[in-house]
Amino acid sequence: MQLPGNLRSTTLGDLLGALHRSGLSGVLELVEDQGVRAGRQHRVHLAQGLVERVETELPVARLGEILVHQGFLSRPSVDRIAADAQRLGAGLFGQLLLRERAITRDVLSAALRHQLRRRLETLFALKSAAVRFRVPRPSGHAATGIPLSPREFLHGRPRRDRRPEKPPERTAPRVAPAQARALDTLGLPAHATLDAVRQAFRMQALRIHPDRHPTASPPERQRLLRRFAELSAAYHSLVG
Repeated sequence: MQLPGNLRSTTLGDLLGALHRSGLSGVLELVEDQGVRAGRQHRVHLAQGLVERVETELPVARLGEILVHQGFLSRPSVDRIAADAQRLGAGLFGQLLLRERAITRDVLSAALRHQLRRRLETLFALKSAAVRFRVPRPSGHAATGIPLSPREFLHGRPRRDRRPEKPPERTAPRVAPAQARALDTLGLPAHATLDAVRQAFRMQALRIHPDRHPTASPPERQRLLRRFAELSAAYHSLVG
């Protein structure tokens, strides 16, 4: 696939849209070429056209901050577990959360996906960067397990490629279309509270998370992956 050589002549939304339509797997590299940060690299890892990991030095909320903001953990608990993780070694924060049963695996998975969306969001602010795409190389980094759905990385993004998209669903006039779709995905009414949103997500994620169905056939696992991605996208569009 021939991609534009620089973001100045396209948008990140157009690049991701083209890669998604082609179902490609690989790494989209963006190398800043202006100002004091020229040469800084950012990488978007894709699996069959879906975003599964983002590498960037741009500031993004830490996992603990996300869990506190969403109401799953208190600040003192996060500070204590983060101190333990720093003492024991990098990359252990999530493992310690699970070991101490501070959160469930489903909540951790959803928070990591939210952090992934935040990382990708920072890249949409880039105005000029060299564009490269290469096949993936073996890496020791673990992906989130469930790639972002197209709605999460394409819906509402700045685009120059004006291809027709699926028309929005009809919604109640007092609820924004995106919010109405998210509430419908979670099976909630228009007047649902944030607590109801969190509870609905927890219950459904607990039931359909692919890790809870180890004997599922490949087609069934793909269905579970798609459904979990839809639930996660709906949840984060409502809670931020």
